[in-house]
Amino acid sequence: MKSVELPVVKLGCLVAIACAVVAPLVGLFLLFSIPAWLNDRKLANLEDRFLAYPLPPDTDFADYSAEGSIALRGNGNHCDYQVRIKLSTTLSEEEVVRYYDAAGIAGVEVERAPLRVYFDRSSDKAADGNMKHFIVELYDSTDAGLDLRCH
Repeated sequence: MKSVELPVVKLGCLVAIACAVVAPLVGLFLLFSIPAWLNDRKLANLEDRFLAYPLPPDTDFADYSAEGSIALRGNGNHCDYQVRIKLSTTLSEEEVVRYYDAAGIAGVEVERAPLRVYFDRSSDKAADGNMKHFIVELYDSTDAGLDLRCH
């Protein structure tokens, strides 16, 4: 079999056309991916700060991981960061709420991010004695930028 060689001029044109098509696609991909990657890093840092905060006394993780998400919740053009952990405790609801009301965990762009505590009312009569199960949720918001999840 005889090999066919393309002239150098045609090969150069094919490379130029391929670059002209691929470069804008890569540019668009990076234009919208880099803001998402930066916001993912902000979320990971928020999770790290939340998990580094000490648990209340007599409290353990019910699930050994944090659930983090970035989305647009409600109206507007912003990114909402949310991190949740599931915990179990023998403390009263008032003691847990008071503990987390005093927490000073830095948010994404604020000095102190708001926290919410939700108790599982169905677990009050659970087989695990006097353990109460609850969720602590840390949340913050920033400008959406070019992160498509937040528009």
